Amino acid sequence: MPPCSPPSRKSSMSVHSGRRAVDASLTASLVFVSIGSGMFLPLSLVFFVELTDIRLSMLGVLVGLAGFTSVPVPAVAGRLADRYGARRLVLVAQGIQAFAYLGYAFARDPLSVFAVTAIMSIGGRLFWSTIFAALADHAQDGPRQQHWFALANIARTAGIAAGGIITGIALTIPGTRVYIVLALLSAGCLAASVLLMLPVAPSRARARVPGEPHAQGTVLRDGRFLGLLSTNVVFAISTLLLGLTVPVIIKMALGGPGWVSSVVLVGNALLISGFGIVGARQAGRREPFAVLRTAAVAWAAGCTLLTFAASSALPFAVAPLAAAVLAFSLAEILHAPTSVAIVSNMAPEAKRGDYLAMWQYSFMAAEIGGPILFGTLFTLQHSAPFLVVLALNLVTIPALRILGRGRHHVALAWTGSRDHD
Repeated sequence: MPPCSPPSRKSSMSVHSGRRAVDASLTASLVFVSIGSGMFLPLSLVFFVELTDIRLSMLGVLVGLAGFTSVPVPAVAGRLADRYGARRLVLVAQGIQAFAYLGYAFARDPLSVFAVTAIMSIGGRLFWSTIFAALADHAQDGPRQQHWFALANIARTAGIAAGGIITGIALTIPGTRVYIVLALLSAGCLAASVLLMLPVAPSRARARVPGEPHAQGTVLRDGRFLGLLSTNVVFAISTLLLGLTVPVIIKMALGGPGWVSSVVLVGNALLISGFGIVGARQAGRREPFAVLRTAAVAWAAGCTLLTFAASSALPFAVAPLAAAVLAFSLAEILHAPTSVAIVSNMAPEAKRGDYLAMWQYSFMAAEIGGPILFGTLFTLQHSAPFLVVLALNLVTIPALRILGRGRHHVALAWTGSRDHD
């Protein structure tokens, strides 16, 4: 029998080109999801104010209640992702959001407004509860994993910024028809993201080993994961803080023009988009819990700078605001891919989807608690919310050191190495 010849260079190049094409399609899918969401995010309430007769107070209640319908989603989504594959659920989530955006164009009474808003909330929560498991499967547990987690964060940040700019330009057009056009464009972006996700290989279902404990029970009994989840609530609040507070600081504390807020937030988006991959590569070469501690220090520094900015007059607030943007951008660049990589690698293989989905509860807690914390404290003293978040970040530093001592096989995802104590 003649010896088997090695694969030809042409065949190897063909496989490499095919993989690059799939990578490009997946990247484009993430971008379209983010642009579609970002385009409509500024209109979530204004849309119905302009196109319906429902009072703003009632709209606030309807939208708030609709958000609570998605609370059970991560708990269910993770188990389904492990059983059926995360990519399928990502496609479902994208389709749900496209359908909801179409519904926005027709919702005019309280019941229909509640329904489409609830559908949108469920679709968005399902997407973020499953996309990281799908990306981990696509990366195949190698050095590419943290790259894809960073790319997801970059796409989200850049897409929201681009969508916000598109919306801002569109709203200079008089009349209400532009709102319908934006809703349909957002639906089109989500539909495009579905088509672009199709070439990605289906996620592998994770077979349950006989005798294994219930998946959800494993997560809830994992004290180290729950500790990390608790610290991430602080980091999730910190991530939201810049976008939540800068417009209010500019307007109420400094009496400045609205465009200053746009410059600050666009600057933050550009920094994350431009340096996200480089930051993930550098972070992947360091011990992961040390990276999170560095992010906590950066957020603490950013909060200190925002404290000075909120207590200053506008000309003197410019420098601390600019420095705060740098600190917050650095913290998010380090935190976003590293934290997800830690969770992905601490999870048992058969339950990775469940762990990554439950991780979303830290962001859900921040989305609910962050505005309450800021609104309550800012009315007492303009610098108070930043001092509180500063203190919380400092508390996470020793907490992360304790959590890091008990780590087992937490990957330094960029280099593919594993850490043993």
